[in-house]
Amino acid sequence: MLDTLMKFGAYRVEHFEYEYQADPSAFGFYIRGEKLEAGAYCRDAKSQLYAGLMLIHSKQMMNHLRGIYVDVDALENLQRPAYRQMMTDLLNGLFKRIFILDESALLGTPSADEDMRQIYRTAGGFELLVCRNGDCTPYCLFE
Repeated sequence: MLDTLMKFGAYRVEHFEYEYQADPSAFGFYIRGEKLEAGAYCRDAKSQLYAGLMLIHSKQMMNHLRGIYVDVDALENLQRPAYRQMMTDLLNGLFKRIFILDESALLGTPSADEDMRQIYRTAGGFELLVCRNGDCTPYCLFE
């Protein structure tokens, strides 16, 4: 995992094997960080990973976690490998919920926002869970 956090453009995808069954609470956990030139690794991604896993565990949601997707890349790059794999898994029905700690992992530029809207339409909808201060609330993609 540390290799993933050490260079810009790196990614990692971890799928969790569960007996396949329809699970409306299933979700993927997405992390995106940007490595600063001065740092040895992407502290932001590492912090998101640890904080997210602690929150998932404390909310007793571990058995619904289907995958962790980590990109160390810019939001403007819509071809981030872990992001693309997560969207493929979403469209293939592995889950219908995406968990992020901050909406800036997926949203914040016109192209990123439009890409999410397009995927939302193609998937027939999904739930984007954003967690702040320990509360996980759905984020409305269309306001």
